[in-house]
Amino acid sequence: MLTFLYTLIIYPIVQIIEFVFVLAQKLFKETGVSIMCVSGAISVLCLPLYMVAENWQEVERKIQKRLAPKITKIKAVFKGDEQYMILSTYYRQNHYHPVYAMRSTFGLLIQIPFFIAAYSYLAHLDALQGSRFLFIRDLGKPDALLLIGRGVVSLNILPILMTLINCTSGAVYTRGLAIKDKVQVYGMSLIFLVLLYNSSAGLVLYWTLNNVFSLVKNLYIKIPYSGKDKIVRMGVSLVCGLMIFYVLAVYRGRMDVRLLFSIFSVLIVLAVWTFPLLKKSILRLSGIPYIPKQTFLLFIMSFSIIWILLGLTIPTTLIVSSPQEFSFIDNYTSPLFFIGNTFLQVSGFFLFWPFCLYCLFSPVIKKSFAFLGMLLCIVMVCNVFLFPGNYGLISINLVFSGSVSHSAKEISFNLLILCAIVFMATLLYVSKRRGIITSIFGLCIFALAGISCVNMYKIQREYTHTASYLKNQDTRLQVSVEPIFRLSKTGKNVVVIMLDRAISVFVPYILEESPELRKEYSGFVYYPNTVSFNGYTAIGSPPIFGGYEYTPKEINKRDTVPLIDKHNQALLMLPRIFSEDGFTVTVTDPPYANYNNKSDISIYDPYPEVKAYITDSVYTDLWLKEHDMYLPSISDVLKRNIFYYCLFRGLPLAFRQAIYTFGDWCAPLKGHSLRLTLNGYAVLEYLPQLTMIDEEEKGALLLLTNNTTHEGSFLQASEFRPKLYITDYGTSKFKNEVEYHINIASLKRLADWFAFLKNEGIYDNTKIILVSDHGPESNFVTKIGLPFNVDQFNPLLMIKEFNASGDIETDMTFMSNADVPTIALKNVIDNAINPFTGNAITMESKKSPLYIAISGSIHLEGRRTTQFTLNPKRDYYVHDNIFKPESWSATSK
Repeated sequence: MLTFLYTLIIYPIVQIIEFVFVLAQKLFKETGVSIMCVSGAISVLCLPLYMVAENWQEVERKIQKRLAPKITKIKAVFKGDEQYMILSTYYRQNHYHPVYAMRSTFGLLIQIPFFIAAYSYLAHLDALQGSRFLFIRDLGKPDALLLIGRGVVSLNILPILMTLINCTSGAVYTRGLAIKDKVQVYGMSLIFLVLLYNSSAGLVLYWTLNNVFSLVKNLYIKIPYSGKDKIVRMGVSLVCGLMIFYVLAVYRGRMDVRLLFSIFSVLIVLAVWTFPLLKKSILRLSGIPYIPKQTFLLFIMSFSIIWILLGLTIPTTLIVSSPQEFSFIDNYTSPLFFIGNTFLQVSGFFLFWPFCLYCLFSPVIKKSFAFLGMLLCIVMVCNVFLFPGNYGLISINLVFSGSVSHSAKEISFNLLILCAIVFMATLLYVSKRRGIITSIFGLCIFALAGISCVNMYKIQREYTHTASYLKNQDTRLQVSVEPIFRLSKTGKNVVVIMLDRAISVFVPYILEESPELRKEYSGFVYYPNTVSFNGYTAIGSPPIFGGYEYTPKEINKRDTVPLIDKHNQALLMLPRIFSEDGFTVTVTDPPYANYNNKSDISIYDPYPEVKAYITDSVYTDLWLKEHDMYLPSISDVLKRNIFYYCLFRGLPLAFRQAIYTFGDWCAPLKGHSLRLTLNGYAVLEYLPQLTMIDEEEKGALLLLTNNTTHEGSFLQASEFRPKLYITDYGTSKFKNEVEYHINIASLKRLADWFAFLKNEGIYDNTKIILVSDHGPESNFVTKIGLPFNVDQFNPLLMIKEFNASGDIETDMTFMSNADVPTIALKNVIDNAINPFTGNAITMESKKSPLYIAISGSIHLEGRRTTQFTLNPKRDYYVHDNIFKPESWSATSK
């Protein structure tokens, strides 16, 4: 229950605090200044509440002052039940109830949720630890500014200063009020002193600044001066002017962020000086008759649409695209949990608090609130459905593969359309045709709720399927590293490692930055002129395991066999061939086994001699423990970031990067994406410990899939190892690309394993094939004028044959990743055939141009489907050299 109330009431305030703090940190890079910004933002947001509280308190004081003489007489004459009855009658005659006395304490009560929110966020914030600000040595600890007895005893000065400012503010505020009002204010000051005395200096600084703002507010209210409005406007203008000077002349961050902040500051100045005109507009709006039921209906329908849109429709649409990825995450088995959590967060932000504010204000403000809610609702719906944005793929930690930046033309068009729609809605509103708006809003609520329900049904159905096979798989987190890979000391070993989305074009730059890898990869041949048959794993990986019979064109020819069966055949082909020939076979993390995002390794159950394991993510916590590093869990990241993702979708294009913040989603800790990288990286680092050497002559086949190269994080050069705070990004021209970091890290950790194999004396009798299913969505190197990114169809391919030696070589022979089965079987098993089709495994298909499915989908096609959905108008043939445009020809020609 406490968690429910916290999420509903307190968490929305925490989100505001966090957003302002992170934005200020990115802009000023000074923790103390960020706390000042948080204090200023919260104080300004709370100002209307304080004004309402002040109005209620003043009303209560006047009523009590008017009723006091008669109440005194009644209490002097009557006692007991008689006194109670007469006082009750007197209150009723004056339309008063003793409960109304609570209104006098409202100004104090509204501080409670804001205090709890600030305390829960700032009290243990990692960014405060060790941060110095002005005379404060460490914002993460009590200030201890005054040392007594040569440092034996320390005195915290900041809480005392906070209390003095609070008492001064209280003295100004309670001037001329009753003693009980003074006692109440001073008593609260002392309570805050006790509560915050031993708290971190950052939290006390925040509350001190709040008290300074309160003092200024009370001086403004209590001191009679005709020109005080002008002084406030000048003060705000001066602060904004200093902000603009700082971001343009001092701050050296991104220019688009600097300009956006400057424009925002200018708008604040314009708003302050044009407030009288805005006030007149509000008064004109007040000329529209106030019909309580109609106004409340528009208000509640507007915020209900936002509530359903952000709390249900967007998160269910996100999760329904891949329910399995959101299943069985940490302790949360069903993806519906994350929907429910987001729904509750949105409920607090866009339902509970708006409803509370609506109830507090006067009819004029209620009309304005309903009107603004209507406009906000329209803007969000338009942004979600008319301007979804094309940001590429999104990972499980909600990081897009593409850029979130927008051109000035896109932003202008977005704002132009929104302004036009808002203008039409405003005309309907002021022309008293609000019935049309509420009718449209009713249909919108019904449609959004319907979409959400259908999505949740699909999610639950997919979750039930996932649960049916995952419950039998051992995916427990490991507390130690035990060997699971067997290699032969004397027999032939064949190792195929699929590095998901490993980028071939980075290899020359990696070797240039780390030339020692040339010797460490002794005997390897690098094949840059290699093509993949699709740009994504679902279609690009089957040829790696099954050869040319499992390219998209050949798979579609067998249109009577379901895709799921053909995909499983590809994954099973080499394990069956090798195991039936007496080899020890180990498989890990087969991609999309049984057509599931979370691989169903039960497909290997009919072949007991084949050992299959899930390794991805099961060693991550062990690695973190051994390296004394803390990272939030994936579930914690999702519980936080899905809300920001939903808000991101509803915002205009100009403001989306401010929420996305380059994949950090306003998080103060950048390491939230590092856990996904570690899920695969830990396996690569533990490879020597995971490998056992068998003295028997029986050979071995290892088919390993690893996702390190798929999950981007910056790593610490020159060894490119995980760290929370990166200080060295390397020397490559691609040092600022996370994709480069994870690729060089993967090759370095594999080099460590190769050194282990050499020390164990089994490197020479081991054939090693490094391959990827496709390349990057982003275009890094190859630019030859084709209407698609060639890099995406250029997979990594590096091969070391038995007994090969010498520095790594480069071979420009035309290759494809469908060559892997033939290469794996060469000089190991002669004349091998596919056990599922009876056809020989060869590379003969390369004699003709290869059909490349540019149009292939990223998603799995469906378990009952028999063919990939391809568009010949977009697909191409290629031969000889993928880096020459003349080698490519459109299939539609």
